[in-house]
Amino acid sequence: MGAIFRLLLVHADRLRDTMITWAHGHAIGGFLIVVGACAVATLIAAWMVRQFSPHASDSGIPHVKAVLREQIPPAPFALVPVKFLGGLLAIGSGLALGREGPTVQMGVGIAVSVARLCRLCSADARVLLAAGAGAGLATAFNAPIAGLVFVLEELVERFDHRIAVATEWQ
Repeated sequence: MGAIFRLLLVHADRLRDTMITWAHGHAIGGFLIVVGACAVATLIAAWMVRQFSPHASDSGIPHVKAVLREQIPPAPFALVPVKFLGGLLAIGSGLALGREGPTVQMGVGIAVSVARLCRLCSADARVLLAAGAGAGLATAFNAPIAGLVFVLEELVERFDHRIAVATEWQ
């Protein structure tokens, strides 16, 4: 999921660049079309988040931290498609957002669904959530070791051998 997200972001960036190049030859009308298209994409992303999954509103990492610390329950699976499409529209339209937050949150959203489907105990589910977060970050930056370090340093804030092994084998 993270790899497809990353590839589609590259295509969205190229499409936006193509639109901007086209707009240079069409004076103010071209400018208004590009700005309007980007505004519409951003509005659709914001509407999707408000309508279907409010947990998708921030970068996702603070939500993931709170879930791993068991301070809040995990978001429902609806977060994953909203984060995917909303992130694609918002980042693709040129907003200054990173791809790492959405991929981490999508990785955790998928891990939550798998944990529920397999009826894992809370300790095993926590390990799977951490591995999902690490997989998301590793995919965003194409850096698997960084995913492991991120999970241990930022999310769980301690060394846990089960989490370290699961995250490294993402």
